[in-house]
Amino acid sequence: MSVDTMIAQVERWIGTGEPNEIQSWYRARNGAAYSGNFAWCDATITRAAVDAGEHDAVCFGTDFAYTVAHAQRFKDAGAWHAMTNGIKASGIRRGDIIFFDWDGSSEIGKIDHVGIVTGVSADYQYVFTIEGNTANVCARRVRVVHDIAGFGRPKYKTPPKSTSTSGSSGSKRPVVSLSKLIAAFKKDAPKKGTPVSYEPAIYVENALVAEKLLAKQYADGHAGMATRSGYSLWQQRCGFHGTQPGGDADGTPGMTTLKRLGQKHGFDVVA
Repeated sequence: MSVDTMIAQVERWIGTGEPNEIQSWYRARNGAAYSGNFAWCDATITRAAVDAGEHDAVCFGTDFAYTVAHAQRFKDAGAWHAMTNGIKASGIRRGDIIFFDWDGSSEIGKIDHVGIVTGVSADYQYVFTIEGNTANVCARRVRVVHDIAGFGRPKYKTPPKSTSTSGSSGSKRPVVSLSKLIAAFKKDAPKKGTPVSYEPAIYVENALVAEKLLAKQYADGHAGMATRSGYSLWQQRCGFHGTQPGGDADGTPGMTTLKRLGQKHGFDVVA
């Protein structure tokens, strides 16, 4: 078993809404106190850990639904890392169990939510995660340092090999795949709740924000309609026309405009 096995178990729940099998499974193991539509973010981590054969490493052999208790257990084991010195200095990496305080503190007692880290951006500005019970579903998210209270580091049977992801092995600059970005624009646009189907979309959104073509609140990794509209404006700025579906400025990224955006804002583009 390994960190990749753990992440694969969480990935299989992506898109799950509520009520759900995770809640039913946790209730069957832990009793009627967990009846109804209880918060299930940490139950998701527990279920994945059991299925991955990493229950001892991730949960110390205990089921957790209460994020504060889970974080405290990591601290008691000497495996807690408060997010007090930024993403890069913290050393957070793939497979870490990440805890959030939406008010921006690093206090265990104020923790609101939990997920698992799938990677860290090459510029150490973002942490990529999968989280249960986020906008009532299990979904990928892109998080910034303000929201991260800290993380616990499980002792996986096989430890992770790398600490960051940029979309291309060995690249110092973030890398955006055009084909994957187009797929994200098609998949994310009709949906609400900020599902993140392609994590590096955040680099494109941040570039559009810098160009004053997208409101900062929409730079969340979800390639929704606001992002598509902002990209259409970028295409028009680059000299393309036709904003209807199929037009050169319809908001669907193309290689020419994406490379131009990347050259200006610090990311590379591959097919």
